[in-house]
Amino acid sequence: MLIKYLNDLDRAVQKAKAAPCVEHYRRCADCVMTLETYLDSQLEPLRRRGFEIMEQLLPSDYPAWQSTLEAARHQPMPSQLAGSL
Repeated sequence: MLIKYLNDLDRAVQKAKAAPCVEHYRRCADCVMTLETYLDSQLEPLRRRGFEIMEQLLPSDYPAWQSTLEAARHQPMPSQLAGSL
């Protein structure tokens, strides 16, 4: 499972780098959460190595991606009726 989760994260990061948008950033964050949950249930050597690899896969601007997600979460959703009046 570790390989699958790491591959999922790697693909999500590559997509987000190629086409930066909230949707791709959200997919990365979901992959990180899934991987963290999985690693938290593993024995120490696997947990430590998994977190090391995850850290290498995440870009240096990942905190900025998280900030973008947080800002998007607090923006009001546009009304579907807004254009129909």
